Amino acid sequence: MNLDDDFSVQQTILDLKITILPIIIFGSGIVGEVLFKACENTGIKVTGFCDNNIKKTKDSKCGIPVFFTPELKSKYSDAVVLISAADIRDAITQLQSLKFYKWAPCTFLLRDFNTYQHQFSAPGDFVQYATDTCILCHDSYSLPDKLFLRSVDIVITERCSLKCRDCSNLMSYYQKPMNCDSQELIKTIDAFCNIVDEVNEFRVLGGEPFMNPEFDIIIDRLMSEPKVKKIIVYTNGTIVPSDGKIQCLKSKKTLLIITDYGPALSKNLGILTEKLLSEGISYFVQKAGGWTDCNKIARNYRNSFQQMEIFDNCCAKNTITISEGKLHRCPFAANAMRLRAVPDFNDDYVEFMQTRDDHSEIKKKIRSFLFDKKFLAVCDYCRGRSFGDEEIPSAIQADKSLDYERYQY
Repeated sequence: MNLDDDFSVQQTILDLKITILPIIIFGSGIVGEVLFKACENTGIKVTGFCDNNIKKTKDSKCGIPVFFTPELKSKYSDAVVLISAADIRDAITQLQSLKFYKWAPCTFLLRDFNTYQHQFSAPGDFVQYATDTCILCHDSYSLPDKLFLRSVDIVITERCSLKCRDCSNLMSYYQKPMNCDSQELIKTIDAFCNIVDEVNEFRVLGGEPFMNPEFDIIIDRLMSEPKVKKIIVYTNGTIVPSDGKIQCLKSKKTLLIITDYGPALSKNLGILTEKLLSEGISYFVQKAGGWTDCNKIARNYRNSFQQMEIFDNCCAKNTITISEGKLHRCPFAANAMRLRAVPDFNDDYVEFMQTRDDHSEIKKKIRSFLFDKKFLAVCDYCRGRSFGDEEIPSAIQADKSLDYERYQY
C-alpha cells in the first residue's frame, strides 16, 4: 500500500473501517499488542492475530484468537494483514506464498501513537523500543538501496558466569574461554560501520558481557556511532558492574535486558536492578524460558531440500552476528566457526575486515548474503531451531565444557 502522505493514511484508515474482509495482525508479540490498541483507538476492528509460533495459538491475545500463520488460508480465503513483525521482508514473502496480497506495514498507525499512555504486557521503555524498531525496519524496507540491518550481535567474550549445558550460543563448548580484545573489537566496529548505512541495534553479548572488564570501552564506542540507533546489553543477573563502569549504560541509546534464571543462579538480580534504578538506567527483566534442544553440533547429512526447509523454519536465521571480523547469519554459525567445530565454509559468512574489496562490493556481498541465501552449509551441523520446537528446562548447569571434534584451519 502507498502510504507516503496524509491523504493516503486517512484513506487507508477509512478503507479498513469499512472493509468486509477480516483484518489480521501478523505477529502477536508486544508490537502486535500496540498495533491492536492503535487499531482500536482508530475504530478499526481486528479479527485476530497470526503468528509462526504455534505455542502462541493456545491462548487468545487482546481478547481475540491467534492463528498459526501457515494455516491462515484454511481459516480465511482472503484477508487484510497488518504487519507488526520487524522482519517485514520475511512476513511479506510468507504472506505471498499463502496467497494473501492485501497487506500493509504498521507504520501508518504507529508512527504518532503514544505507547506510554497505555498499559501493555511489558515495561514502557521496552514497549517503545520494540515499537521504534518495527517502524524503522518497515521504513527501511521501502529503501532497497540502503544497507540497513535490524539487529547485529557482537560477541565481546566467550566467558560466562553460568555454565548452561544447553546454551544456544554454544558457550558450553568453550574449554578455555577468553575475553575478546577491546581494541580489536573497536577496529571491527569501525570497519563495519564504514560499510553499512544504518544499524537499528547492536546487541552486546557473551557469554556474560560483564565478564569482560573492558565492556564499557566497547559500549562507549557503539554509543558514539551515529549509524547505530540502539545498544542492547544482555546479562544474567550475576554481576553488578562498578560505579564507574556502569556509567556507560546511562545513555538513552542503551537498554539492559536481564534474564532472570531464579535466585539460585541470578544471585545479584535484586542488587543489580536496585542500582540501575538509582542510576536512572533503562532495563527490562525477562524470565528465562523458551529454551530448545538446539546446541548439539553434529552433521545430519541432509539434502538441499531438507536444508532449505530447516533454514526457512529457523527462528534465528536473521540473528546476524559479528565474530572474528566476519558477518554470520546466526549465533550457531558464528560460534561453531569460532570453535572450529565445523569446516570452514567460506560462503557461510562475509569477511569485511581482511579483504581487498571496496565498500560497494562488500555492500553487495552483505546484501546478497542477507537476502538471497536459501540455506547455509553449516545448517547441516545444526538440529534446527523453529518456533514450534518442544521446550526444555532452562539453564541446567554443566560440570565441565562439552566435547566436540575440532577442525584445523
